[in-house]
Amino acid sequence: MSSYQPNEDDESTSLMHLKSYRRPSIAFLDAPIGSFKGPNSLHNFASSFTRAQSFAATKIDNQIHKKRSFFVSAEDEDGGSPEDETFDAELMVPSARGERLSIVVNDLNQRNQLMASAGVYGGSGGTPSDRYNDVFYQDDVLSALNEGRSRQNLTAGISPSSYGTGAGGIPIHPNKRMYHAPSMSSVRSMLSLATTASHMALKKIEDKDGNVVTVLEGQSTAPQTVFNSVNILIGVGLLALPVGILKAGWVIGVPFLILSGLVTCWTAGLISKAMDTDSTIMTYADLGFASYGSLAKLIISLIFSLDLMGAGVSLVVLFSDSVYALLGDDENWTKTKFKLIGFFVLTPFTFMPLSVLSVFSLLGIASTISITLLVFLCGLIKPTAPGSLLDIMPTNLWPQSYPDFLLAIGIIAAPFGGHAVFPNLKSDMRHPYKFIDTLKITYGITMLTDCLMAILGFLMFGNYCNNEITNNILITKGYPGWLYPLISGLICLVPLSKTALNAKPIISTCSSILKLDVPTDSRLIAVFQSTGTFLVKIGVNAIFIALAILFPEFDRIVGMMGASICFLVCVIFPCSFYLKLCGDLIRLGERIVVWIAIVISAALGFMGTYAVFKY
Repeated sequence: MSSYQPNEDDESTSLMHLKSYRRPSIAFLDAPIGSFKGPNSLHNFASSFTRAQSFAATKIDNQIHKKRSFFVSAEDEDGGSPEDETFDAELMVPSARGERLSIVVNDLNQRNQLMASAGVYGGSGGTPSDRYNDVFYQDDVLSALNEGRSRQNLTAGISPSSYGTGAGGIPIHPNKRMYHAPSMSSVRSMLSLATTASHMALKKIEDKDGNVVTVLEGQSTAPQTVFNSVNILIGVGLLALPVGILKAGWVIGVPFLILSGLVTCWTAGLISKAMDTDSTIMTYADLGFASYGSLAKLIISLIFSLDLMGAGVSLVVLFSDSVYALLGDDENWTKTKFKLIGFFVLTPFTFMPLSVLSVFSLLGIASTISITLLVFLCGLIKPTAPGSLLDIMPTNLWPQSYPDFLLAIGIIAAPFGGHAVFPNLKSDMRHPYKFIDTLKITYGITMLTDCLMAILGFLMFGNYCNNEITNNILITKGYPGWLYPLISGLICLVPLSKTALNAKPIISTCSSILKLDVPTDSRLIAVFQSTGTFLVKIGVNAIFIALAILFPEFDRIVGMMGASICFLVCVIFPCSFYLKLCGDLIRLGERIVVWIAIVISAALGFMGTYAVFKY
């Protein structure tokens, strides 16, 4: 598929372009932090990271029958209201409660054309080559939205869907840019300043059927994509890897861990190739729809819901186990009580905006990496077993039983489950052709981290490996006193940062089913929707706690997610999409390899899931 190139003389295609005028110079101290350092500035890294978190928080597509998710200019539709995506105006990502930015773009474009023809921007209107471009400054969008809302409040009869569409366009002064005013009393304002992209770009592309649509161009660089991908892959699943190696033994466990990383890296590449067949494919749900229609999209949404539910439960269990190991007992402060306390600690984070949660998510990955380094440090500090690398524990070469081997399958595969967000990350890249290269770096970092945690943990505790390696350290005496609260605190940061992000897609789905996200002019209905949304957020966290009480073993939860979800989402589905969308381009030998991967993954997934419930 090639990008659609509009004719400069064709006025019907010019609505996606904005006037190319000379922006005023910005004083060094007035610029946003990091904005003067190029595409890989701190500001752009923060913006890219926040977008990646939004992709993870919105990966369930509730519009089952909608073919694609893309940005459309208002007049691209034939006479009717546009059916395009609503966007968060600050993050420039799809949002159910966002703004219909195509209308604002259309108004800004018309206004800029009028001012250009009048010579407002300097010159006499310019030549066709400099009158239009596809770069869209985001602060102008925010100014337009703010002014449109003010006008809507003063003008009767304007519906919420028409914000920013006042008669005659939106008067935006060309020399006035809007920056968020940083306030020491407003954390959200400062975080918004740090994570808001400075501009966005639009481009027209053609799908495989010849339809031309307008989409947002990617903004992330390759280093930013690597950083975002590593953040997605390195999660709490690696804490169970030592017990996974224990159950599988050295001979099977370590090779299977490496093979899992290599295979999932390969299938992530298959996703990239499948996306290349149609430039309008932007999400995992789009891949499902393009391959097998709305039924596949529904199945993917259900599987993602189960995956997120399992992840939320595992985080609650991790939180309670860590605090219990430090402060608990079997009489007064039990694990169940700490889970109930966790409900009151974790639930408020569900009400925080994404810009705040992104910061906590960054702390989460920093905590996970710090825990890996601390495990190694603990092994060097302690001179005697258990829990020492200087005096290692006895280990086993082979699985001690057949059930142990089956349980190990899901535990070892679980850390490599990031494919649900990979399509979004590729779509968000400035140069999507570099995505395969970023995958190699991402999986190199991830596999090295996972192997270190698995091997070090197994050597330190051997047959005493517990549900989480950190739990082993917390209940083992002989380490310096400061290590115990430090490790416990770092572990608690991970659920604080990740639980709310895992809950957001489920909350969004429930809100969509209950029609709580539909814009309304009725104050009574708005109050009902707000109350309903509040109860849904409370309810989702309550379900996490209830399931964590019913299924208290961290390694089994991780094993179930790895066996029942990861094999589907990371191997079987990507291979199926590749066969369907790239069928004519696949050679016989490669087709056989892909089918072998599907069959083996289906068998391993079934056996691993069966073992979790049977044993």
